[in-house]
Amino acid sequence: MNRIVLDSSAVLAMILNEPGGDRVAALLGTMELESDVTVSVSSVNWCEILTRMQRDKVRMTGERLSAVLAGVELVPFGRMDAEAATGYVLVNQALSLGDRACLALARSLQATAWTAERLWAQCALDVPVELIRP
Repeated sequence: MNRIVLDSSAVLAMILNEPGGDRVAALLGTMELESDVTVSVSSVNWCEILTRMQRDKVRMTGERLSAVLAGVELVPFGRMDAEAATGYVLVNQALSLGDRACLALARSLQATAWTAERLWAQCALDVPVELIRP
């Protein structure tokens, strides 16, 4: 099974029609056709997405986000994830809580983390990372 965890930046790129967003849209389309692809997002990243939408005055409710991300598993951020995310601050202090939550979830699910954050490519991470932008 191919497991993918989406970072907030990847989802936002798709919603806001930013570069790389088309790759995320294609992934979600693939999910509908192939049962061996599982896509997840951390509840921390879910909050980040909705916060950004509200801040930018883009109408996006949790219901609407659920529709946009139909089929994507929303994973609660629990104690184990919090402890794992804490370790990533030692990798690079510039990694945000959302970045670290995504990476922690990817590690726990043995998944590839998809992001638009180029900083991740410069970090020695213990999970595979896919940058959605060249």
